[in-house]
Amino acid sequence: MSTPLRPVRLFLGQASGSRLRLATAFACSCWLALHMGFASASPVCLDTATQVPPPARALSMAAFAVQEHQAFGGQTMDAEGRMTEAGDSEAEDTRRTVPGLAPWQRVLGYWKAVDWRLPSQVRFGALRPADRHLLAQALNEATAGRLQGLGVGPDEGLDSSELRAVQAALARAAVIDTPWSAAFVSWLARQVGLAEDEFLFSEAHADYAGAAWQAGIDENSGRPTRYALRACDLRRTPPRVGDLVCQARGTGAELDTFEKIGEVLAARDTGGQPLPMHCDVVVAVDAKGFDAVGGNVLQSVTRRRLDFAPGTRWLDPSYLPEGCASGTPGCIDRHMSRQPWSLLLQWR
Repeated sequence: MSTPLRPVRLFLGQASGSRLRLATAFACSCWLALHMGFASASPVCLDTATQVPPPARALSMAAFAVQEHQAFGGQTMDAEGRMTEAGDSEAEDTRRTVPGLAPWQRVLGYWKAVDWRLPSQVRFGALRPADRHLLAQALNEATAGRLQGLGVGPDEGLDSSELRAVQAALARAAVIDTPWSAAFVSWLARQVGLAEDEFLFSEAHADYAGAAWQAGIDENSGRPTRYALRACDLRRTPPRVGDLVCQARGTGAELDTFEKIGEVLAARDTGGQPLPMHCDVVVAVDAKGFDAVGGNVLQSVTRRRLDFAPGTRWLDPSYLPEGCASGTPGCIDRHMSRQPWSLLLQWR
């Protein structure tokens, strides 16, 4: 990952405090220019988008995303950000195929792509969440066979079916309580065979997005990198099938341009300060727009439509918070899809 941003003091002899502060600020700005300039100065993003077909693993990632969307019941949002078809929620026990996994079991599978111990917390209204694995251990200690071995009567403790039921309830509660959209993307990356040096498997979108940002810096500087993705400006780069479209959200929603979110990604260490984000995988592109699939969108795996601006291959600005004021002539209300979309993670 990139070196954290630190002020650099220049030797100025007997420089005054104001001159020293000015030099410090200048050095910082040079650092940012060095670490951010690749995106706007290098034509690699646009050239790749318009001249290079998506690699096989990108197409495979899109196919797996479509598969999971169908397994969750096909929840869909139209180009105006309205839900047109409801699918299955993350906690449901519905099985679309027999035999098949229920939605909550599929989500647990996504987490295994990051760490089999996740999700680790169960929230129940207390000041601090409970640890799921400690609770599971306590349940195992309360089985009828275990208690009988300790001299407790035969009618005490949980039998095998009761134990399975409580364990399932515990896992479903953990799934509900923990955002899993980044785990979904990490699972997709595992499915297509990406290695540890090609993708940063994480429960945080900012970790693998930051690694893609660094890969772009390395690439532009002529340094070798095996990372599968580079960071590009979504508002200036047409997406291809398999690319990821991303936004900052929540407390990070003010990071509404490529430059703003890039400044944070460049200075952030892996696993560092939380940066709420969300990314969807592009699964189809045509002349008018593209479809993208994301996990934990309205508690499901959801497919959404995003339109291009008329006559272009750029995302229509009406999706952006500052794009146009709702209710004004010619402005299309994008409802739930009106987000600060700014970042494209492009397959290299």
